[in-house]
Amino acid sequence: MSFTNVFDVAFSKFEIHSFTSEILKNKFNKKIIVTPNVDHIVRLNKDANFRDIYLAADIFVNDSRILKFLSKLIRKPINSLIPGSDLTAFLFDKIATEYKGVKVAVIGGEESVITKIKAKYQIHNIPHYNPPMGFHTDEAELQKCIDLCKSADADIIFLAVGSPKQEIVAARLRNENVNGCYLCIGASLLFLAGEEKRAPLFIQKIHCEWLFRLLQSPRRLAKRYLVDGLRIIPICIKEYFR
Repeated sequence: MSFTNVFDVAFSKFEIHSFTSEILKNKFNKKIIVTPNVDHIVRLNKDANFRDIYLAADIFVNDSRILKFLSKLIRKPINSLIPGSDLTAFLFDKIATEYKGVKVAVIGGEESVITKIKAKYQIHNIPHYNPPMGFHTDEAELQKCIDLCKSADADIIFLAVGSPKQEIVAARLRNENVNGCYLCIGASLLFLAGEEKRAPLFIQKIHCEWLFRLLQSPRRLAKRYLVDGLRIIPICIKEYFR
């Protein structure tokens, strides 16, 4: 496995088809996989607690066309791109067709979302628990997540409760030696269920998917994209001269 070290992250170089295949063949059992984007890099640089939690992951796969573009500008190019939503969709497609024996479990997401995914992919058994807000500071709720994953004995555990909560759960799973590849996927299940829409491919290719999402959810995403996101500029300048 080769890496690109930039923004204090060792980005793995993968292509989506081979990476998906390796996950489905259980190569990353008991490993934490995260998909960094601009927001994650900004938070790594301003929040020491987040940094410690996030960098404890095992595998970092670039989620962001913007990060890939910026890395080229500062002459430390990230040569791979696997958006988390694409990775999640590829995995479910393969499980529904070629890898029907692969077992999955999900932490996070409304029951209605899981119901839609079951129907879409004809996967009838998806152990699922959606913990309440603030669960990551409640030991009893954290334990419910761990217990669900233990009883599921899944090959892939999709953690969809937002960062860094999903990374906290993943670290607990790894510490307790729970079976499964721990995939931190954020809002990816919402795209699969049709609750949110991906930008058309041409918008993605011109690096404007963030704008498409902002127009869909301005209240939720305005600060993230228009205020916090701009903090990547001084981070890039610092990285360039490092």
